[in-house]
Amino acid sequence: MENFFEEVRSELRALVQAVQVIAAEAKRLSQHYLDATSELMDNTDIKTFLKIRDTKLGELKSILPIYNLEGKDFYFKNEVIAYIKASPKKKK
Repeated sequence: MENFFEEVRSELRALVQAVQVIAAEAKRLSQHYLDATSELMDNTDIKTFLKIRDTKLGELKSILPIYNLEGKDFYFKNEVIAYIKASPKKKK
């Protein structure tokens, strides 16, 4: 009888560990998705972030990846930053 209870305890420990791993992974994934959505920028955010006007934004729209949701354009901030780092700087 004691062996039975020891097996049950062992199985419960394994189950608790599995639940903890799942909970940690769920927390990591939810944080990742929260971070991703907080990094979304619309046209106004882009113009403020880059300190540009509508004309320059029109030029950038042909280069940057745009995500359209219900008729509104969105950009990922990390993609905008990657574009800035990759593009050659113009000298005045």
